[in-house]
Amino acid sequence: MNTIQDTYFARKFSLTLYKNLKLSLGEMSFYKDFVRDRRGDLYPLLESCGSFTETVADGLYRFRAADEGACAVRLIGQHFPYATYEITPESLDGTLGLCLRQPDGAEARLVFVGKEGRLYVDGYPSESEEFVPGMSLIITCRGKNFDIYLKTDGFPKFFRSVCVPAFADICREKIFTQTAAALYVSGEVSLRAVRFYMDCGVSQADMRPIRCENGEVLTENGKIYLTVSVRMQEECYQGILSWVPGTSEFALTGALFYDAGDGVWGNDVAASVLYHRKRKCWYLWVCSFCHGHRLAHAVFEGDIRFGVNVVDVTLMPPLPADGDDTLFLGKEGDEDPDFLFDEASGKWLMTVCRLKTDQSGTNYRYFLFESEHPFEGYRFVSHAQSGAETGGSIVRDGGGLAFVCGSGFDRRAEYHVYRLPDLSSYRLMQCDYDDGGFRGWGTVIPLTLGSRRRLFWLTFDRHNASDYTWSYGNLYCFEGVREEIPEKMS
Repeated sequence: MNTIQDTYFARKFSLTLYKNLKLSLGEMSFYKDFVRDRRGDLYPLLESCGSFTETVADGLYRFRAADEGACAVRLIGQHFPYATYEITPESLDGTLGLCLRQPDGAEARLVFVGKEGRLYVDGYPSESEEFVPGMSLIITCRGKNFDIYLKTDGFPKFFRSVCVPAFADICREKIFTQTAAALYVSGEVSLRAVRFYMDCGVSQADMRPIRCENGEVLTENGKIYLTVSVRMQEECYQGILSWVPGTSEFALTGALFYDAGDGVWGNDVAASVLYHRKRKCWYLWVCSFCHGHRLAHAVFEGDIRFGVNVVDVTLMPPLPADGDDTLFLGKEGDEDPDFLFDEASGKWLMTVCRLKTDQSGTNYRYFLFESEHPFEGYRFVSHAQSGAETGGSIVRDGGGLAFVCGSGFDRRAEYHVYRLPDLSSYRLMQCDYDDGGFRGWGTVIPLTLGSRRRLFWLTFDRHNASDYTWSYGNLYCFEGVREEIPEKMS
């Protein structure tokens, strides 16, 4: 059986996912006249002033003010601090937008003004865009920050970001679960659609398959599931993608957040998730950037592959300032953990990407630990000796275990392949195109499809989809095609 270091990987496809995968959270339905229907109140009127008329017909919601200053605010649903709201006006001679109202009365109003064929964001009159009937106005939330996009002809274009300081605590569960999201309208407006959802961001990174406790990739109905870092205009959150292996069929099926006991839904990423088949529960390690850039872990029963979920996590005890790097304690800067149960040795293995200082400077290197337990009692085994590593995964490979990670900011594609438990030496992955790199992830996925064992490799580049440093990357899929290394790669 060929192993990863002996396999030549050929590019299958590459793609950019730019806000085009969605997990629906809700929408306003314009099929029936909810304004006059007295059997239920789909979208309650939270606020109104002046005289106006509203109608719902032919798939459109129409609002017409009878006097100056007349407006209406109708409930859309419960706000989530990382949701995206999309409003599609057919015509706009007035104002419309999103109104978020916290339980203490604090508000965020993001209002678009249509005037003489131009579109303005209220409060920023110097910037405008041509208004096109049927264009979509998109607001992506990041806690107290809001990114505005305008979508014409199916492609969203970034317009500007807005900060609302009064929403500084909106990621606290007790606040956002009582915060209403509402549609604001005034003047003369007709709307084709109002919807809200989680989206896949402007780019993605840090993908890793969800596996069983022994490292076998969890497959269900012909799909596998990947944890992935959803990168937004700034910041990120942990998304869950389904993937039909070998194809470009991806779907956003879940979003994962973490509570470390402070009631805040943290948007941390780079999770390693295992399903323990005997105990019928899930194990997780993640880097908590929200809590001092150290690792956290959890055991839970609910399936986080679907929907918007939170996991209660326990932070690692901190490493003392004078503590040795080989101690299994939470060192500031630790990230990209991975773990599994090694059936051959009867031990849990865990890799931690840790800052290491030596004669070459300070770089991220991988450390390997082992234990009889998944979350404690780990002992140091070995650590990498060179490189600037990141994004490592333990992979069942050729009857043993390999460890594959990215390395090198200055190289298009340098991926280290170690044979565990030894991290003192490595081979390089071989591929036909080296675009995925600059410390991308070594996400190699062994699967049996049909009667063939196949090796896929998913990685990403660092193209920067926005001015934000970590807003990468484009996705790349490779497949191992043969055992021998072509002469040009040897």
